[in-house]
Amino acid sequence: MTTRLRKGFGLVEAMMAVFVLSLLSLSLAYMYQYMFLVTVKTQQNTYTTRLAETAFTKLKTADYYLVFDADSALPGYGLNGTFGPVTQQRSVYPYLGSLQEIDAAMKRYKVDRWTISVAYKLRDVSDVNGNGLTSDLRDFTDADGNKIDDYDPSVRYYKANSDSDYYDTYVSTALAKTTSEAPDTNLKEVTLTLYRNGKAIHTQKELLSLEMLTGIESRASGAELKLLLAQPENDSYLYDLSSPSRASAFALAISKPYPADITAYRADNLSPLQLVGETSPLSVVKFYRGSPSTVLDSGSADGLGGFTTHGLSLTMALTEGENDIFAQATKDSFFSPFAQRSVILDLNPPSITGGVPSGTVADLVPYVGTVLTDTPLSAGVPSGVCEDVTTLKVNGSTVPFAYDAATGKLRWLDPTTGLPVRLVNGNSYTVLAEGGDRAGYKAAASWNFTVSVGATDHSAPSVANKVPSGTTDDPLPEISCKLFDNQSGIDLDSITMTLDGAVVVSSASIAAHWDAEGQRLFFRPAAAFENYSSHTVEVRASHWADDPADKKTSVDTWNFNVSY
Repeated sequence: MTTRLRKGFGLVEAMMAVFVLSLLSLSLAYMYQYMFLVTVKTQQNTYTTRLAETAFTKLKTADYYLVFDADSALPGYGLNGTFGPVTQQRSVYPYLGSLQEIDAAMKRYKVDRWTISVAYKLRDVSDVNGNGLTSDLRDFTDADGNKIDDYDPSVRYYKANSDSDYYDTYVSTALAKTTSEAPDTNLKEVTLTLYRNGKAIHTQKELLSLEMLTGIESRASGAELKLLLAQPENDSYLYDLSSPSRASAFALAISKPYPADITAYRADNLSPLQLVGETSPLSVVKFYRGSPSTVLDSGSADGLGGFTTHGLSLTMALTEGENDIFAQATKDSFFSPFAQRSVILDLNPPSITGGVPSGTVADLVPYVGTVLTDTPLSAGVPSGVCEDVTTLKVNGSTVPFAYDAATGKLRWLDPTTGLPVRLVNGNSYTVLAEGGDRAGYKAAASWNFTVSVGATDHSAPSVANKVPSGTTDDPLPEISCKLFDNQSGIDLDSITMTLDGAVVVSSASIAAHWDAEGQRLFFRPAAAFENYSSHTVEVRASHWADDPADKKTSVDTWNFNVSY
């Protein structure tokens, strides 16, 4: 009878078991750490939210006019000045006790700093932001820094006494009520931010309103006149058809329609700009240009509040380029804030010039293109080319093209290679370019050419304008040359450039290194050359003709030195 020995638990198995246990231990430790962090974060969110709510409860019970920016890290919370009615000035902030109670609560939860920032808000009753709503809010706006709201001059900072702060209140004769030296919008957006170790751990925003405790009707509820200026829209365009050339350009039919998001209105002496909107019934609406100082036109709202005014004087006051239009509604002793619209008056249609090639061209891949631009007649900013309506057609069919807005160059290209399209020898081509600007003026131009490449070409391709040559102080120079052949044209797939023996441009990369219009080959190295170094460039290119064979290809070499 044979007795078999059972193998024991070896070293390898022991090491594997230790490894597995280690992984399990690390996973458990990581999970424990993660759960701990989640628990801590949840607790932090809970108590910081509770702290913020506690702070806002105290702020909401304070006098609305005495809620200002504050910072617990500054002496006196940054509130240094005089407070309260100008006839009963106090040197101590009246609600200092409330801030101290907030600070004590914060410190119990290890919040080492907290700040209050106040933004004055107004109901956007004149649709200043141009979104078609008069029920949303906007900020007190003071782009010129004169402490007066840019759209409602009655909302401003006002120094009722001779001190250096705006913490005071006074009795306004015009409004017949107590108001503030700070902008009297009756609506504040208060942001409370809590910090620990210099890092913000909680931010909360709430709106405070004078109506919250008093029930006084005010700007916060949109109590003043509303004004919605629906036409012209903000950032829209104006066109003038008083001249035959502009009227013809506007009426020109082109292949593509304008997109719906581009809005243009007529504005000339024959058809003045229509000003359309809504306000309170039977209100008077006044219109200004440039600044709300001189009334140019006015109109009246009907019994439902709608108005349509033909602003002839306003139209005649417009200048080419950018214009700001202001409107304000008035009724009895009430008025709306100013509604502002920015528009561009375009007095010059776009142009299409310089169509190439023309006549007979001895090249199978010529540059086919033109220049489409939109420039002002005399001064100002034009409406600009609308690329959505740009079209390039060849022999009646729409073809792929590229348009460079900076230069206005419009060219026919092969979308696969990014190079000019290879054409058929002996064929004739008619090119039509169409375009338009954002004001609605259009332009079109056409030209013809015929491709004729002979089977014989006795002149090899030419290499000229070789750069750099001699010595250059540019450590990263562009290396370039002009390649051309006036009898049969350059075969772009044949072009190669080598730099110090290494191929840097070939048929695989020629699209990124070929300027078809200028017939220029270019390359810029990725890294700077060493100082006092010498380099050799070789360029090889062939033309389309195969006869004679010894004239088909050119190889040109030049040297340059780098010294900087």
